[in-house]
Amino acid sequence: MKGKLFKFIVMASAIGLYGTQPVVASENEVVIGFAPSAYDTTDYFGQFDSAMREVLEKEGISFKVKGRAPLTPGDVRGHMGIVEDFITIGVDYIIFGPLDPVATVPVIRLANEAGIPLIIMNRLEPLPDDAGVEVMTYTGYSQRMGGEILGQWAIDNLLEAGDEVAIIYGNVGHAVSDDRGFPAKEAWEKAGIKVVFEQNTNWLSTSAYDVTERVLVTYPNIKLIYGVSSSIAMGAAEAVAAAGLKGKVDVLGFGSITPEIDMIWEGLIRGSIFRDAASNGRQAAEAIILREQGKAVPSSYGMELIMVSSRDEILDSIPVGQLEPTKNWPEMEKALAAR
Repeated sequence: MKGKLFKFIVMASAIGLYGTQPVVASENEVVIGFAPSAYDTTDYFGQFDSAMREVLEKEGISFKVKGRAPLTPGDVRGHMGIVEDFITIGVDYIIFGPLDPVATVPVIRLANEAGIPLIIMNRLEPLPDDAGVEVMTYTGYSQRMGGEILGQWAIDNLLEAGDEVAIIYGNVGHAVSDDRGFPAKEAWEKAGIKVVFEQNTNWLSTSAYDVTERVLVTYPNIKLIYGVSSSIAMGAAEAVAAAGLKGKVDVLGFGSITPEIDMIWEGLIRGSIFRDAASNGRQAAEAIILREQGKAVPSSYGMELIMVSSRDEILDSIPVGQLEPTKNWPEMEKALAAR
């Protein structure tokens, strides 16, 4: 199975697929509270936001987006405070991307009490029934499935029994971090691969760099370092390159945001899970449009998860619109034209 392209497709609910229903422009301005766990135009949430706005504008919806993110991705309390502010303001919709959905149930309950429809992004699994909250729709994917895909891909392509690996997480106890990391760890340990180091980094690239420096000194036989987000993987890859170990110690990531795609193209990161954030943003826009029309909204929207590990897979699997912002786009464009 060497070199195999891993792809897993989570199917969307079959209600109201975008483009099949006529859309009537909203007479009143729709105010959307957008609360990602982090924000940059090149990251998952930035691409989500841009695609969502594009669809709403195209369909003639009058809207305003009030967007805020916590200062650090792991600040659950600060993230909840942002949602509380949106509730106080009285927005029409809240789009929320929590790193620890269960911990944020109290603020979701407040949104329910205020009658504000909630979209949870970057997550497909519903909150447990005993949480006692309602979510209009989930748009995303299974974090755990992504970890399983990455873990198995590494077994098939990079690792064998006895190899040493390290896993660098986001925050202690955060569901997203655990769901991406634990399935890979379980698969590796079952295959006789040694997980010799695990550390949390608050999702920061700089922390991942420092942690990786220590790993490389303490475990000179380390074979692979898995960072459970793009930012973590990029910090780890920079540390590996600075130590002169590019090509000797592999780095895997999760997210394939713009700068991480560049690092895969350049061989600094061996591979990463790609999620089409733009498609996710379009799904959120569809949900809002359907509700504005008084129509049924799917309980969830799924998306593709693809393990991208080569230049060919980048060109095959990632939409051109998400390749154009990369610094390597001129080279990619030539490669696409030569096909």
